[in-house]
Amino acid sequence: MMQSTDLEEIKVALWEQAYHPCTRVRWGTAQVMAARISRGQLLVQLRGLSRWYRVQAVTIERPRLCPTGACDLEDGPDERSILSRREA
Repeated sequence: MMQSTDLEEIKVALWEQAYHPCTRVRWGTAQVMAARISRGQLLVQLRGLSRWYRVQAVTIERPRLCPTGACDLEDGPDERSILSRREA
């Protein structure tokens, strides 16, 4: 879990959130759906709300090991590939 104010990093995390369900981009308890910069301020659009909210930072949560294996952050073999080799 990390706090971010970098727009490009937030946009990458939003893409991951859309395609990899393990990644979460949040502001407080609300899920962030979009982000932009206007007049030097970070603005986010929250799920279920139509307006843009000025925020200091958003929280990006990524698990070290994804249950599906699609978005693992750790390098090296995943647990499923190790287990399949043991069974063989």
